[in-house]
Amino acid sequence: MGVERRPYPLASMTDAQDPRVGLKAQLQEARAELKAHMGSWEYAFAMGGGRDGAGDHPLHRRTRARTERLQQRCQALRAQLAEYEL
Repeated sequence: MGVERRPYPLASMTDAQDPRVGLKAQLQEARAELKAHMGSWEYAFAMGGGRDGAGDHPLHRRTRARTERLQQRCQALRAQLAEYEL
């Protein structure tokens, strides 16, 4: 159960070679997209409670699915970045 060694030290890499730079940029973009989505009226209506069953509208289901995809994308990028922090 040893630690896997990389063939090159990350500390000696330039920004253009460092995969963390690209991952951080992707994460920043994904977070901005998620934040904009969660600030939308579409999201507010989809997440609002509805006693009359309106919460099960197909548009709201798609909005909740998009929210979940965006959250999973952010989580996956954070996990990839964490691999380089070992």
